[in-house]
Amino acid sequence: MLTGLPARKAWMLALLLLLVACDGLFTGAQVTRFALQPAPGGGFAPLRLTLGPEMNPVALNFSAEYTADPAQAGKWNSYVAVLSYKGRPIATGAFNINSNATPEAPVGAVGVSQTMLLVDAAETGDYELSITAYGQARLTLANPNVELRRNIRRNS
Repeated sequence: MLTGLPARKAWMLALLLLLVACDGLFTGAQVTRFALQPAPGGGFAPLRLTLGPEMNPVALNFSAEYTADPAQAGKWNSYVAVLSYKGRPIATGAFNINSNATPEAPVGAVGVSQTMLLVDAAETGDYELSITAYGQARLTLANPNVELRRNIRRNS
């Protein structure tokens, strides 16, 4: 176990690394949230987003609530997010949503938020975001949504 000054430095470093990794979640300004509709195969129906260069950089964040199901402890869902403009993909990212519940603590965290994509919109227009499941969904998620944040700070 860490104690004293080295322990404080280790905790400060861990906190700093966590905050740097979360720029898409906490910096810039929230534009809106879009409720996601389930699609066949475990993914979600595509969303239309109006983006423009004045919003850059833009973060697209996935959020959902966990269900309290002990059978889902330690399981995850894998997704691929694709942002397209005029029918051409401009950004792609794979991400996992993991359950942090355990059989002893079936509730775990109440929800999850994770940055899927950080993008720069080259021009103003309607973009399409699609989120497809990669493999079988193992977690049941409630109230899935996408948060759009503009003018976020990017790690340098």
